[in-house]
Amino acid sequence: MDIIRIAVICLVAAVLAKVIQPTNRDLAALLSISAVIFTAFIAVDGIYQVFGGTERLFGTVGLGGGYLGIAFRALGICYISELCSSSCRDCGETALGSVLDISGRVAVALLCLPLLREFTEAVKSILEK
Repeated sequence: MDIIRIAVICLVAAVLAKVIQPTNRDLAALLSISAVIFTAFIAVDGIYQVFGGTERLFGTVGLGGGYLGIAFRALGICYISELCSSSCRDCGETALGSVLDISGRVAVALLCLPLLREFTEAVKSILEK
């Protein structure tokens, strides 16, 4: 992943958005959102590398693939909700951004319920011995 390229794109888009904002707020917001989407596509390659490395790590340790799937889904929920809530706040919609943050947290909590159930069962079985 080329962080320098991503940083330059984001900085240029931020400066252009600030210059455009006094005359056209909608265009400035569109420019910011477009830069986020474009840099997200660049970052996808890095995300695939993280997935591959984590999968190899889990394989060598011997943990099940179910845990890895839950971790990746939780990570995806976090990234998506953060990007979308930041975009809402950039557009001046702070209430929508806050609702997105809360919804993302609830989605991660719901996703982790099976892990919590397994954890409590493991603790219970240890305590019974």
